[in-house]
Amino acid sequence: MYRLLSILILAAAVSSATAQEEARTFKNLEGKTLTDTIVKYDFEAKEVTLDKSGKVPLATFSAEDQAYILHWNQVEGFRSTMRFKMEVKKSEWASMKHEQNVTPVYMDAIQIPGKKNPNHHVILVDDYEEYNAVYLQAEGYEIKLRNQNFFPIENIVVESKVYYEQELYLLTDSLFVSSESEYYDTVVTNKVRFLSETIPIIMPREEVFMNSESAITVDHQVERNALISTSESDEEDEEGDEEDEEEEETIEGFGDWDDHGRRRKGRVHGVWFRIGVKDPAGEMVWREITSPSSLDRKVNWEGFLSDQEDDEE
Repeated sequence: MYRLLSILILAAAVSSATAQEEARTFKNLEGKTLTDTIVKYDFEAKEVTLDKSGKVPLATFSAEDQAYILHWNQVEGFRSTMRFKMEVKKSEWASMKHEQNVTPVYMDAIQIPGKKNPNHHVILVDDYEEYNAVYLQAEGYEIKLRNQNFFPIENIVVESKVYYEQELYLLTDSLFVSSESEYYDTVVTNKVRFLSETIPIIMPREEVFMNSESAITVDHQVERNALISTSESDEEDEEGDEEDEEEEETIEGFGDWDDHGRRRKGRVHGVWFRIGVKDPAGEMVWREITSPSSLDRKVNWEGFLSDQEDDEE
């Protein structure tokens, strides 16, 4: 019973696939016509199977129809996940780190009546020290295409979009904007980089490696600390021992600001590859692959999903 059910399901699937194919009027070498639908093509036997007419040697068709059948067969070979394989992996192509310890500066701007541009006065803030580090990462993705058909696949279009984000500071990178500044506040900017290339041909058993665009992310870290001087106070405690007390000096003219750090980071969400060939009618047939596989929860091919779409999911 189970075997019979499997045969019926398979027959229904074949019948459905055949019904989706449009019938075509073929001509033979003598000019006679035949209207039928291609079911499959045997590349080794050079024989095409038609829905109504059964197996027919390729050589009996006109030159135009032979080209059509071979093109149809390439598209079917491309559609097959078993015979045309795709595999994606992430790569880090370049990285750079720059770090330094510097003395921050304070810039004072004074607007003088009658003068268009204000006067600027830059002061080194010796009472502070700053550690500044910038990490740059260039990341992307590699896709491996393998043709396991017995025939070549021609004119393959490889399109890719890399989705990533970069944080930007809400406030300028200044030490003294105001005593109320939240220096660590950032806003996320979403970015997409697109690339399209064409592979002329992939031969049987050949592997071709293609790359996406590079996503360049920045990790910027700043740590600023007030320098503290100490003075000894010769005050005796209740037991008569001397006790050293540390006193923090304020920065004249600026008040007493807390130490602070800030950071803005970027990160890569993933890649979306679309691989396509044209069918005999000139329409693109696409296959898609994403990394990670859950990427479509955050983005679609057009871009990042809106907050409303995320909430609906």
